Amino acid sequence: MEKVKERITHYSLYVTALLKWLAVGALVGGVGGFVGALFHLGVDCATNVRLAHPWILYLLPLGGVVIALLYRLCRLEGAGTNAVIESVHFGKKIPTLLVPLIFVSTVITHLGGGSAGREGAALQMGGTIGRHAGNLFNLDDRDLRTATMAGMAAFFSALFGTPLTATVFAIVVISIGVVYHVAFIPCLTASLVAYWISVELGVA
Repeated sequence: MEKVKERITHYSLYVTALLKWLAVGALVGGVGGFVGALFHLGVDCATNVRLAHPWILYLLPLGGVVIALLYRLCRLEGAGTNAVIESVHFGKKIPTLLVPLIFVSTVITHLGGGSAGREGAALQMGGTIGRHAGNLFNLDDRDLRTATMAGMAAFFSALFGTPLTATVFAIVVISIGVVYHVAFIPCLTASLVAYWISVELGVA
């Protein structure tokens, strides 16, 4: 009888952990999917406006100055992808302002015809969202790193409509050649929820 109780207690820990990560993944995927869909629409809108008004290209230098001033005002010069990677590796905090700052600066760049991919922005914004969403669950340092990867997966899934690829990318991009198996379920959950939201919003 004692062994049965021990087994039940043992398996209940797995069930509790699974439910916790499903909840974290759903929250991260919900927020990441919504913001990711808005980001997709914002970049597309900026590109369409520039294509309709080619003279906007001449404002690209001004857009660069505006972006530089925004980073300076927010005191986030140099903050970006490295901040997210260091958050996963070393548990460093990610500034909350990084999300709106990258959102606005990337849209401005596309509006002016500048060269800016969506991958880096997705990595930075998704990781930031995942990190701070994890704080709502009072996760410890190790679990916050997993939540950060879930945020990255969610944002990629919302932007590119590929939940499984986004999941794999998030768990291998931090350390090339190293797969964070423990992050698979929260990343996949976040990716699927984000993808569903992007479909509902007509993005994916």
